[in-house]
Amino acid sequence: MTDYINKFEFKETLKEITYIEEAPLELNEDFVFFHNKSKVRKDLTSIQHLFKSYTTNPLLALGIRDSFLKKELTEQYLIVLFTTSEIIKDANKIISKYADIEINQGCFYLEANSDYMLLLAKDLDGIHVGTNIMEEIFTQVLEDYFNRKNFEEFIMIPQLKINSC
Repeated sequence: MTDYINKFEFKETLKEITYIEEAPLELNEDFVFFHNKSKVRKDLTSIQHLFKSYTTNPLLALGIRDSFLKKELTEQYLIVLFTTSEIIKDANKIISKYADIEINQGCFYLEANSDYMLLLAKDLDGIHVGTNIMEEIFTQVLEDYFNRKNFEEFIMIPQLKINSC
């Protein structure tokens, strides 16, 4: 497997970080930030600018269509799902897997696997801290990728799970 960054350093102290040694998330031009509430949208702007600074192409941030996400799931969490427009069609199935996760106010749960990066929070404080962690991950991954200058490879993010508190 290609050499890529597989551990991250964070400014924030996090309760639990688990790295999973399976196929990484391989980014391509089809990836988009999807969110379930418009109030989440502004927290994605700095990450969009980060991508634009490296690739000259900002990533889109779109709302998850109502037909892709059950009302009870959208009421349970604030959601950011970084994936492709094809995978977002399974948003109900994806989010339903996490319906039993306990997330405290001001906290978040973040998971990256080979299909998506998912951020869940109960409130805007949790989303804010979670998107900051996402930005730290993307910053370290993009710096590593562009320092290696092997542009034939995908930008890759290792599978991980983070529980902030």
